[in-house]
Amino acid sequence: MIRINPSVFLALAWVMASSSCSVNEPTAQQILNSAIQKHGYKSSEALEIQFDFRGNHYNARISDKGDVYKRISHENGNELEDILTSNTYIRRVNQKEVKVIEDSLSNVLAGDTRSVVYFALLPYGTNREAMSKHLMPSIKIKDESYYKVEVTYGKNGGGKNFENIFVYWVNQNTHTIDYLAYSYYINGGGVRFREAYNRREVNGVLFQDYINYTIDSDFPAHELDYAFQTNQLREISRIDLENIQVIR
Repeated sequence: MIRINPSVFLALAWVMASSSCSVNEPTAQQILNSAIQKHGYKSSEALEIQFDFRGNHYNARISDKGDVYKRISHENGNELEDILTSNTYIRRVNQKEVKVIEDSLSNVLAGDTRSVVYFALLPYGTNREAMSKHLMPSIKIKDESYYKVEVTYGKNGGGKNFENIFVYWVNQNTHTIDYLAYSYYINGGGVRFREAYNRREVNGVLFQDYINYTIDSDFPAHELDYAFQTNQLREISRIDLENIQVIR
């Protein structure tokens, strides 16, 4: 009779279990796709979204042909418009185009506009080709199960912020993004953790506001869920959107 080492059976069982898990577990790409769909965005549909944030008015026209973002603000009695696409930036003062003398200033103005729109429209925008998506171990927060997806940018498509790291916690039951975190390296660098609240639907699209947290100690973005659950974060602001309109 042939004797087989029991450890062989253990190894085979581990391989079979691992293979089963890898087949059943969705990929980072699939998780983000389901979140985008749940929040009401369809790749083939063009939308115009308008909202107010901290005294400024924003307009985002999104489609598979390219996006156009606009911010309208007021300063010293003048109306200022910052308009940007994936590769252009225009500033208008009282509806007349002007040249921004310093490139550094135009980068700041464009970056500020893009950042506000990006977070307002989440998870739209998390699925660009320049991004690298990595599925991390799942976790529970407040007794809810979450997929944890890390997103980074490549040098060719991430612009000046290609080193930034984003982490999204996607609810395994509802497919909504309930928490997010990011690290950044401009202006001295730091990390932020955001908790979604006040979720509401506007013409088929889900929007949510955020409680914005930071931490005083050195903490990587992907571990901020632990810091959140152990009360190590402190609130620094609220990200509240007002007067939202969705035009289909």
